[in-house]
Amino acid sequence: MSHPVVLGYDGSACSAAALDQAVDLLRDMHDATLLLVYCHEPPPGLSCPLDRGCAAARELRDYERRIEQEVEPLLHRAAERVREAGVDTEVLLVWDDPVRALERVAHERGSHVIVVGSHGEGPIAGALGRHTPFELLHRSDVPVMVVPLRR
Repeated sequence: MSHPVVLGYDGSACSAAALDQAVDLLRDMHDATLLLVYCHEPPPGLSCPLDRGCAAARELRDYERRIEQEVEPLLHRAAERVREAGVDTEVLLVWDDPVRALERVAHERGSHVIVVGSHGEGPIAGALGRHTPFELLHRSDVPVMVVPLRR
């Protein structure tokens, strides 16, 4: 069995470009699997891990259900595109910071590469803000492939 490819996917144009590139890489590989990973970090203040009955925990569960309902069709369409190209796929919705989540999934599944798209921001913009490709390139011990958005 081959090592799956982890793809950070959020439905944006740059993640769609990364999806297309990953499919092109895997199309002719036997037993290839693409893990479509949608990462979503809950807003600050929505946590109450010790008491599932507390108001923040109920609010977090409601919030998570709304996000799942919104992204489910998006992920289903992306997974269908991958399967139509002849590549096996699995969809994961991970409630965590995208960088931490993609690294964790790659380690847990034995992936040898994480694929993400980039909007084309330069290194200064990446260093100043939350820019998942930039952070992955500098933190991950799993190789990262950044696919630029071609306009």
